[in-house]
Amino acid sequence: MNDKERSELIRTMDLKVLKEAAKKAGVKPGRCPTKASIAKMLPDEVLRSLAGTK
Repeated sequence: MNDKERSELIRTMDLKVLKEAAKKAGVKPGRCPTKASIAKMLPDEVLRSLAGTK
């Protein structure tokens, strides 16, 4: 997934949803995570499933 696709998916998501997905995946996002920083740590399949696209 390129950066443009990722940024479009991130816009539709909520930060809380991304944080929960990161917690389930075992990713520790740090002290002040942004939606983009969390999304870069998650696999592409997880992002697509959260966004509801395939």
